[in-house]
Amino acid sequence: MFEKFRDKTRDKLFQNLIELGISCEMADRSIRADKLQNPWHRKSLGVIKIKSESPIEFINIIKKDRSRDSPPRWWYYFAVPDELVKSKTNQIEVKSNRKKTVPIFGKVKSIEWEHNIHSKNLADEFTNNSDINSLALEIGNVKVESINKDFSGFTFAGYTIEIEKKSWKDWGQHRKIKLDLSQWRAISKIAELCKNS
Repeated sequence: MFEKFRDKTRDKLFQNLIELGISCEMADRSIRADKLQNPWHRKSLGVIKIKSESPIEFINIIKKDRSRDSPPRWWYYFAVPDELVKSKTNQIEVKSNRKKTVPIFGKVKSIEWEHNIHSKNLADEFTNNSDINSLALEIGNVKVESINKDFSGFTFAGYTIEIEKKSWKDWGQHRKIKLDLSQWRAISKIAELCKNS
């Protein structure tokens, strides 16, 4: 009975990656890595470990259940370890700003990359990369940040690439991502640029 109603978002992304030729495996549940970017009011659906050659080590899928006033939401955190990330004072943060033809309901026409004082060069790299811009246009919100933090017993140093799908059909399955190979390559490119920034 539980299996019938279990959220299978992680299973579907895992199968999606396998179909793209990405070597990966589903990690055991309740491992320490599922605490990454997982606040108390959300829950991890589990981790996918990336075994293919990639700066991305794993993906943590986070869900916020539906409420009376809002639909369920999913966030996908692509983890890029880097022990060189030490200082909060030099933390980078870059996020996509999707410019629409008409506010709220209009079609997304362009992407602007907002950044903090330490991230201008990285934002410029994103701006000049057509594949990364296409990723944000097609999928939704993309946010990149450097962190060196303890998440309730799980310490992570490196970068997280957060993706939340946005669609005018903002309910249920329409908020889940399914990647194509060019999108996977764009996410991997973001990870490479972060490590070289």
